[in-house]
Amino acid sequence: MEVFIFATLNGLVTGLLLFMLASGLTLIFSMMGVLNFAHASFYMLGAYFAYSISLYFGFWTGLIFAPLIVGVLGALVERYGLRRVHQFGHVAELVFTFGMAFLIEE
Repeated sequence: MEVFIFATLNGLVTGLLLFMLASGLTLIFSMMGVLNFAHASFYMLGAYFAYSISLYFGFWTGLIFAPLIVGVLGALVERYGLRRVHQFGHVAELVFTFGMAFLIEE
């Protein structure tokens, strides 16, 4: 019975994380009209920041500050990157966001 409860909770947590990722991507696409390939990379960057911050300052500090840091970083990329590329069309936006994903992952 214990294994069933842990498997159910693990599946629920994984499903909720995938839901958050998909709903964020859908929200960005519907509001801005940009298919952001770097969305999952920013998600991964937030998890990395949360882990790194929680090692030194505790879980709750990481939980609070990691989304703020990644949100500010995403806003800076949108402000100084995507807005400049937006005038060149959707293909340029896709290439820019793919490049951002590659840059963040490497």
